[in-house]
Amino acid sequence: MTRFNSQWMNAWQDTVNADPTLKIIGRYFTADFLVGFDDQEYVVSVRNGVIQRVTDSLSIETPWSFALRAPTESWEKFTQKLPPPMFNDLWAMAHPLHGRLRMDGDVKVLWQNVRALTWMLERMREVADQVVVEERATRV
Repeated sequence: MTRFNSQWMNAWQDTVNADPTLKIIGRYFTADFLVGFDDQEYVVSVRNGVIQRVTDSLSIETPWSFALRAPTESWEKFTQKLPPPMFNDLWAMAHPLHGRLRMDGDVKVLWQNVRALTWMLERMREVADQVVVEERATRV
C-alpha cells in the first residue's frame, strides 16, 4: 500500500471516527481543511468532530478553510510510532527554523479547533502502525 493514498486516508478517517475522545473534544469542530503530501492533496470535511468525507477530487472551486502541506517524507516521520525530534507534532514541523510544514488559509479556524485537529492528526500514527503490520504480513 502506498503511503497517503486514498485507501490510507479512508483508513485514517475510520480510525478518527471510531475514537470516542474526539466526539467530546471535537464536538464544535466543523470545517473543511486541506492536507497535502507533496503534490497529493486531500480535503477533509469535518462536521461536529466527525470526518464526513475525504476527497482528492479537487478543483479551484473546492472550498477549504486552512491547509497543512508538507513533504511526504515529513509526514512519514510524523506518523512514526515514536517520531524523531521536530516531527513529533505540527508545531515542531512548522517551526520557522525547520520549515517543513506550511500552514495556509484561515489559520484562525485551525487555532479555534487546535485540540481536536491535533488529536485527529495523531491518529495517523495508528494507521501507520496498521500499514506496517499489513506490509510485514504480505512479505511472509
